[in-house]
Amino acid sequence: MAVPLLSVVICTYNRASLLAQVLESLCEQTLPAERFEVVIINDGSTDDTKAVADAYAKKLPLRYLYQRNAGLASAKNHGLFASRGDLVFFLDDDDIASEILLEEHVKTHLKFPAEHYAVLGYTALDPEISENPLMHFVTEVGSFLFSYPSLKHGDILDYSYFWGGRSSCKRSFLLEHGVFNPVFRFGAEDLELGYRLSKHGLRVIYNKNAVSIMVRKISFDAFCHRLERQGSSNYVMSRLHPEPEIQRWAEIIDLDKNWAMINRHYDAIVRSARHLDSIANLKLAAGFDLDDETRNLVYRGYWAAFKACKLKGIVNKRNLA
Repeated sequence: MAVPLLSVVICTYNRASLLAQVLESLCEQTLPAERFEVVIINDGSTDDTKAVADAYAKKLPLRYLYQRNAGLASAKNHGLFASRGDLVFFLDDDDIASEILLEEHVKTHLKFPAEHYAVLGYTALDPEISENPLMHFVTEVGSFLFSYPSLKHGDILDYSYFWGGRSSCKRSFLLEHGVFNPVFRFGAEDLELGYRLSKHGLRVIYNKNAVSIMVRKISFDAFCHRLERQGSSNYVMSRLHPEPEIQRWAEIIDLDKNWAMINRHYDAIVRSARHLDSIANLKLAAGFDLDDETRNLVYRGYWAAFKACKLKGIVNKRNLA
């Protein structure tokens, strides 16, 4: 069996139906199948993930590996060690690949062959969810999920853009200088590794043509939970790296003062934002557009609630430490 140039590592947990869509999109790549492989890491799923992988084993150069549920960083390391390509692309299990996605990642790496160069692709929202107020806010306004509006094609970026699920890198660079820290079950595992790799020259090239499409809509309550978990990971990163820039990124500076300002009002802040989110979605479902005043009010509610949820996650993790 020929050694592939690129390994696509997909870590997944109980998203069998979404995984099928991702694998179907990989069947349509312009990069020849003999130049890439797909490595699926099943992180302890209890659904039909294995059956989905088996169904695509004859359509794709695919390998399937199972581990007991250990979290995202552990699963990514499993995929990294199992992969055979010189390049490793970590693809999320809810992102569909455009036809040229893999080819564009490879083209950029060939243009920047030094091992310290990684590649960041562009993740768009599926049209089915792009008009959802929350999804638009977290990607285009508040940047709680992605932060593309300020980027230009060809930008050379620092470690803070080594984003999981849409980045590729040279496998040798990770194996020599550091892999993911398995203490991170969710959130910050990519930036924490990126920060360590920055000490060895990591640079991230942005290729806007390397497009993947997120197809999973996240509800308000699910996103609040996501940000609490993110806050918990932020606190862990702040303990691993005491440097001021990490303390600022992790929102540790002035933590007690900021939490004291919202602690007693936390439930009301979240409840108000949930109500605004519900109103916005009801209006859209009824066929009405959101006027600027309503949209801005909803966005202010999201901003307050999501910042509060992240702070809550930081404080709760600190109190348990």
